[in-house]
Amino acid sequence: MRRLLAALAALTLTTACTPNLLTRWWELRATDPALAEEVAHNYLAQRAELTAGRSCAQWFDLAVEQGWPLEQWPTMARVMWGESRCDPDAYNRSGATGLMQVMPMWADDCGGAPADLYDPAFNLACALHVHEAQGWTAWSAY
Repeated sequence: MRRLLAALAALTLTTACTPNLLTRWWELRATDPALAEEVAHNYLAQRAELTAGRSCAQWFDLAVEQGWPLEQWPTMARVMWGESRCDPDAYNRSGATGLMQVMPMWADDCGGAPADLYDPAFNLACALHVHEAQGWTAWSAY
């Protein structure tokens, strides 16, 4: 039964996570399989709890991979829904772009170009930078 649960956790993790999160899990599994299973179980439990009934759950793993703290997810999901309806191609006439509707002036500060804000990974990473600089008040949907 334990093997079945471990296999189910591995399957769930491999289908739910981004490639970088999955790579980290496989590396940990190679060095400490028991710890890897515990980490996978805990992560999936937190993921299920934090995304239950919230919009934009499809972006949870990528947000975590980009450095967003888990405890920020409920607010982030609400803001993301309010700003873009979870659409990475969302654009506003003000210039705000992508999932978190980041203003193009931030793109350079985040190491990219305004067009990069359509890339969900770049947008979420840049939004984290904006959040660290200005807090949630940077978004009107907050």
